[in-house]
Amino acid sequence: MARAWQAAARSNCIRRAVGAVLVRDGQIIAEGWNGVAGEYPDCRAAGCRRCIEGGATGSGYESCICIHAEQSAVAQAARNGIATEGSSLYVNLRPCLQCLTLCLAAGVNRVFFAGDSWEYPSEVERIYCVLCDRLDEFARVDNSVAALED
Repeated sequence: MARAWQAAARSNCIRRAVGAVLVRDGQIIAEGWNGVAGEYPDCRAAGCRRCIEGGATGSGYESCICIHAEQSAVAQAARNGIATEGSSLYVNLRPCLQCLTLCLAAGVNRVFFAGDSWEYPSEVERIYCVLCDRLDEFARVDNSVAALED
């Protein structure tokens, strides 16, 4: 989890710094952080409406131009030709519904998260929990957990 927090330090999102690490067979295979790429110093300068105007955690992403840390880590693995099947994801914030769906599609089978606690409204949370149940493990861990469990 410590590596997820280190990855978060590379974020250029003005709203929240999130980092994610994919691990398979005890080895880090990819890292990601949220924000915008390119010539922009941060998402405000790039014009991200969601980050500028705010919104509830877990919603409003249709107006957000930032890539999520989980998406960035999966994309980094794909770009480098590294399979994510059977991997574990460590992230310093509970993944959103879309990132959880992406992880399942990418073959991630364990998700460990830390940081602030948040939930969707009850109807969406029920769907979220159905997806969590498809993972071998989905757990909130203490921020001090630094070991990569695989």
